[in-house]
Amino acid sequence: MGKSLAREVYWLLRKTSRRLKAESRKKVEDYGITWPQFHALYHIGEQGTPAHELARELQCNASNMTGIIDRMAENGWVYREHSREDRRVWLVKLTEAGTKLKAEIFPRHQQFIEARMGVLNEDELLTLKNLLQKLKDGVPEEENR
Repeated sequence: MGKSLAREVYWLLRKTSRRLKAESRKKVEDYGITWPQFHALYHIGEQGTPAHELARELQCNASNMTGIIDRMAENGWVYREHSREDRRVWLVKLTEAGTKLKAEIFPRHQQFIEARMGVLNEDELLTLKNLLQKLKDGVPEEENR
């Protein structure tokens, strides 16, 4: 059975996505932080973020989120505090070290993205963005289940 162009593009898109994610993970891990911790750090706001919201953002269950937060607390990046509005809710807040790490790592991550995507010029990036948006939005609803 011969390859179809659609399948070739599909597999190239998958391989490219995996490679970009692996490269991003490696750059982040160079700072001594795991990919899930990096994403948690991104979602923790100045006033703190409820642990259950972090779990939703990271698409993980509460027990996984607890482990991520525990390790981040052990590294001195976050701490837990009860919400003033609802004592059942734990807020995850950044420590001074966590704030410093976030301020250092996110601009460098952005620079990595800019450099990596720099192989495409602005017109190519815009075309790719439009094509990927069309592909993402074009899945018929009955096939999306």
